[in-house]
Parts: sequence; C-alpha cells; structure tokens
Amino acid sequence: MEKKSYNGLDLNVYEEVLDNGLRIFISPIPRHTIHARITTFFGGSVLEFKMDESKDFIKVPGGIAHFLEHKMFEKEDGVDPLSIYENNGASGNAFTNEFVTAYHFTGAGHFYENLETLLKCVHEPYFTDENVLKEKGIISQEKKQDLDNPFSIVYDRSLVNTFHNLDFKNTVLGSLEDINSITKEDLYNCYNTFYHPSNMILTVSGDVDSDEVIKFIKDFYKKYDFKKRPKVEIKHKDEPESVVKDKDIIYMDNLSKEILISYKVKKPNYIKDVYLNKIYFSFLLDMKFGAISQVVDVFAKNKNLISSVSSYLEVVDDYYVILFNATVKDGEDEIIDLIDKTIKDFDFNEEDFNLIKKAVLNSTVLSTENSTGICNMISNQVYFYGKPIYDMYDKLKKLDFETFKKSIQNINLNNRSVVVLDNKNSRS
Repeated sequence: MEKKSYNGLDLNVYEEVLDNGLRIFISPIPRHTIHARITTFFGGSVLEFKMDESKDFIKVPGGIAHFLEHKMFEKEDGVDPLSIYENNGASGNAFTNEFVTAYHFTGAGHFYENLETLLKCVHEPYFTDENVLKEKGIISQEKKQDLDNPFSIVYDRSLVNTFHNLDFKNTVLGSLEDINSITKEDLYNCYNTFYHPSNMILTVSGDVDSDEVIKFIKDFYKKYDFKKRPKVEIKHKDEPESVVKDKDIIYMDNLSKEILISYKVKKPNYIKDVYLNKIYFSFLLDMKFGAISQVVDVFAKNKNLISSVSSYLEVVDDYYVILFNATVKDGEDEIIDLIDKTIKDFDFNEEDFNLIKKAVLNSTVLSTENSTGICNMISNQVYFYGKPIYDMYDKLKKLDFETFKKSIQNINLNNRSVVVLDNKNSRS
C-alpha cells in the first residue's frame, strides 16, 4: 500500500492494486461518515468492444449498461442489497452515466458488513430469462416517462444531431427497441467483460483504518477466482468536427418551448496537460455565463424566459460539448442569438478571471471536506485522467489570465446544433 497526498488540501490517500487488478483508493477522515463506491468503466456510450485482438468487436444494444446496473441488485437468495444497507442505518444506490456505472453506500455503522454487501452486489450476478423479461417492463416504463420529459426529449435529439459516429449519441437508457432486445446472454457477456476487478476501482473515505480495509478486501477476494487480465478494447470511431444537423424543431403537446443548444468544439491543443486543458476551457463558460457575468442580468429581465438558462460542459472523446438549456414562452430566436453572441465574444476581464479562480479554489477545498465528495473526486479523476491529480491544488493556484486567453484563442464555435421543442399548434 502506497501513501499519497493531495498537495495543499491536507488529504491523504492510500493506494493499493490487488493481484486481480482492482485499484483501491482509501482516504481516511476521522469522525466522518463513511462513503464507499465501486466503479466499473462501463457506461451508456460503450457499445462495441472486445477482449482479444484476434476476435471481432462485439456490438451490444443501447442501454445495456443501465439495464445491467438494475439487474445487479437482484440476487438468487432474493435479498436486495439495498435492504441490507437500510437495516444497517446506511443508504445505498447506483448510477449509470455515459462513461461509468457506480455502486455506493453511505453510513456510519456496520461498515464491513456494508462493504461486503457492496462487493457481493457487483460480483454475484443472477440473470434468468424470467427476471430479464420482468426488468424490460420496468425500464420500458422509465423510458416512456423520459419520452414525456421536455428536457430529455431535446437532450436526446441533440445527441443524435451533434455526433455522427460516436456512441455517445446513444442515450444511457437506450431506445424502447434496444431495451426489449436485451437478453440474458447479452447481460452475462457485458458483466464478464466489464465487471472484472481489473476494469474497476474502489474508493473509500471516512472514519476508517486503511490497513484494516485493505486486509478485509483481500480476504474477500480469496473466495473468487479473478485473475488479472488485459484492458478491454473499446472500438475507436473517427468523429468529424461538424454537427449532423444545425437545427431541429419537434412539435408536441407542450405549453412552453424547450430549447437545447449544443456547441461541439475540438479540444484546443495549446495546453498539453489534459487536466488544465479542461479547467481553462471551463473558465470560458464561467466567465461568460456564470454568476458574475453580465448576461445573467439580461436573462433575468427577459419576460419570455420561464426558467433560467442552464449551461453544462461535457467531455466526449476529442471534443468539448457546451450545452445550453432554457424553457421559454416565446421569442426563442432572441435567446439563441444572445447565447451565440455571448459565447463568441472573446472580450475577457482579468478581474473576473481571478474571481472565478478564487471560487474554484474554494470549491475544491470544500469538496474534500466530506467523504462522498472525496470518493467522487478520486473516481472522476481516475476515469478521465488515469490517476488522481494529487497536485491539482498547486495547478489551480498557478492558473493565469494570459494562458487562459491563449488556450482558447483558436477554438471553433461554429459547429452548433439547436433543438426546439414547440407546441404542435405552432406548426405553420
């Protein structure tokens, strides 16, 4: 076990790699509630893969990572892992996004029983034709609810209109056709490929003893015949910089209008450090649309806006995707044009830059003051950067305005896709 530290954050992390390939990260914080999370690098955008160079790529239905997440809670003995957490005064859950699936619990007592429950949850699958068929009905209902949600409708369409080839364009839930095509064999195939410890990481933070936790985990895995193996190969797909469709209008029974704007931006190459590359790029969004920006006041005074304008940044392969979402009564073109004009205005203020830098430093410190935030930070960094960024606070303190301007000066913001959900009575 190797001890590491996040510089400037008074945060220690103990790292261990088991013989089966599982990477473990333990960050003890005395007198704090314990959070444990096991993450597999298998999310909704992983649909073609192989384990052996001599074999063809396997293609699986969309939504299968999310479907598999649901099924991992069903056990042959009929005991739901979530009920064990609840009986122990803890809370457990799981989530699937485009990149990963994670299972977790938070609680103070009965830690080792909860940890054993967590590990058994991801390593003891039980799929039958009958319980897979039952799950199809449950997830299909979830999908149908999504099809009635205005944001989900425009977001899903935006993915299809933004990406030509990347599987990120497929929704995490999958289509109804995808969901109903999933078989027990598909699930076991994905489970055996992606739920091997060598494709997973385990993070634990809170009032724990790292030596005792490592010993418990090693003893647990003695019961399983997991051997270390090569990394799963995900099929690479070339993606052009253009979007598929510039504008799309969807007509439904909807009283208001939902807008989603997607800017597809090739990652700038001025900053070679991938962590800093994203941080500097995110400042573009913060400076133009954050709390201190002038456009926030303009939006607040716009009587056509029902909701505030939300902005998001996604990292997808070699691209950054900036998303803007708003609900409006009318006048959507005015909102779209204002967003476009604002994001393409590269007139920046150093004082604003320093205010945002200070806020980022403060939020980084706050994120390390609770066990859930620590596990979330470590898990995200290992996925996106391959390892924890132990010098991230030092990197953030050295951010400077001139480097920021140079890092974004050549980005192309002309590849844009707009989706509008409109009332069908508005159709001309």
